[in-house]
Amino acid sequence: MDFTGLSADGRHDYKRDYKINRPLTSRERAGRLKLGEQASAEPADVSSVIKLNSTYLELVDRWYPVRGFAAWQGAMILLLGLVPFIAFLSLAIEDGDAGGWVFFLLTGSVLSFFIWAGWKGMRFDIFRMTHYPIRLNRKTRQVHVTRPFDTVLTVSWDELFICVHENDLPLFGRSIDVRAHVLASDRETVLDTFTLAYSWLGGKDVLMMLWEYIRRYMEEQDGVESNYYATGICVPVDGRREGFVYGLVRTFVPYPKEIAPYANWAILQLLFSPIWALTTLGRWLAMSTSKVPVWPAEVEAVCRMDPDDPYGKDWRSNGRYDFDESGWPAVCFVVGLAGLAAGFWALLSVVM
Repeated sequence: MDFTGLSADGRHDYKRDYKINRPLTSRERAGRLKLGEQASAEPADVSSVIKLNSTYLELVDRWYPVRGFAAWQGAMILLLGLVPFIAFLSLAIEDGDAGGWVFFLLTGSVLSFFIWAGWKGMRFDIFRMTHYPIRLNRKTRQVHVTRPFDTVLTVSWDELFICVHENDLPLFGRSIDVRAHVLASDRETVLDTFTLAYSWLGGKDVLMMLWEYIRRYMEEQDGVESNYYATGICVPVDGRREGFVYGLVRTFVPYPKEIAPYANWAILQLLFSPIWALTTLGRWLAMSTSKVPVWPAEVEAVCRMDPDDPYGKDWRSNGRYDFDESGWPAVCFVVGLAGLAAGFWALLSVVM
């Protein structure tokens, strides 16, 4: 999974991956995206929009699409260490001899590492913010960015240096995002930086569709109207936590379906149902333990939406899910959990 800029403590990796106080690189210059240039013929929101209106566009952060994976994977590692740790500790207490305690101390040190690693992994998802929203104000030409260490960056849209950025991922190769740099007066030195657009499925073509969606909103005269009609489902996290049903829908049927082949094939959803069931549970755990972000009063003051805005859209505009979107995923979720339970029972029978 791509956790570029995110860590369990919410600060260290951001500073490491988002390097500042440095000159622009040649690769960043070559990958620059200009505000007046069309990047894709077909803009797409790629399940990134929280709210849209004539005043501002609000988007989810780069880490939101993969929420849930770290929670369940970390939990498995933690349990792999915790269960035998408790078992060996109980045996040592029950036997009470020196040999039992020596064995426990030797194995416990190894198992403690798994407990620690699992907990650190889970912390990528749990006890954080439910998401870190980005708000682009079309009228004031400002961008407001919520960051993992509880700060909000406000910058001028017209002063940003925007480019395609490659990230090195240990064990996972590379990923790309649209990076926005805040430059010093020399237009060379990077003072601050953040990810403006990210798509974890579909590659660069889909990323450019999302960038074009953002660019059109901020740059084109009909940007609000065209984006209103180009927006599919709005992410239901405006002032609330993501619900279990949406987590289920997003995991099994990511939108748009064209970027995830398995979303169009019921048999593939069923085949991978154990993994997606765990991810759905992981998303629910992540959202249940995290805080809903609140914009500072000064940001809300400059982002007042006209109550009669004909182009206002948020999660309330989504409508009802059909059977393919929620009914079949629910069936797959139950089947996936049943398969996991059967596998766990079989393993337990062998061990016991």
